[in-house]
Amino acid sequence: MENKDEKYSLRDVEILLQLKTWWASICVLPVANRVVVLIANNTKITPNQITLVSLLMRTLAGLAFVQGTRWFLTLGAFCYYLAYVLDCVDGPVARLTRTTSEFGRYLDHLSDLVGDMFILFGLAYGQDLLFTPLILAMLFAHVVEYYVSFLTGIVIANRADVGSNDTGVFLSLVQRYRNFFFSKNFKSFLSFPDYEAMVFVFFPLFNKAGLGLRVGFYLLVLVVCYTIFSSFITIVSGTDKFP
Repeated sequence: MENKDEKYSLRDVEILLQLKTWWASICVLPVANRVVVLIANNTKITPNQITLVSLLMRTLAGLAFVQGTRWFLTLGAFCYYLAYVLDCVDGPVARLTRTTSEFGRYLDHLSDLVGDMFILFGLAYGQDLLFTPLILAMLFAHVVEYYVSFLTGIVIANRADVGSNDTGVFLSLVQRYRNFFFSKNFKSFLSFPDYEAMVFVFFPLFNKAGLGLRVGFYLLVLVVCYTIFSSFITIVSGTDKFP
């Protein structure tokens, strides 16, 4: 049973961090890790409550993006940033306080999917791009990426044969490449949050949301393809990390 008087440090949070994304390591985790320590040490806030607040911030971001004006684009970018900070808080709080659950994991994935699709919907509406083939393809890619990641996570969590299998020369080279980044606790390629940071934060801040959606489409295709490929490598090689 956990000790209620136990005090957690930033070092404790760093140890528990899963593979980091590039933009999170620079722009988000320095804030999120301190919030984790604050919540775990001083409050009774649950991880699921944090997840729901993150979903609320995503909803506010989508509503701001619907307006399409420069000020609301800036507000939407800020709301999404806060949402992603909280998204980097709920998991570490759950692991630190030993309150992880399958329901919590699924709630986290589902709220991210629903919230991010709502943001994309709002951003597209504000830029007069709603229901265009570009946006419909991006919405579909969101679903594919989230559920490939979620289902791969289930495979990893429930199998007993984690280890190195013979995967041939090409796949072995790919696995070496991935292991280089995994050893440094980084994802092995630009990931879904990196794409979202560009489309939901950086381009809106410069009042170029429409251009961000068009550029983001190509990055999203690249990210989803790599996620599928990397998940395949993870499953056939018996390793326990992706992408």
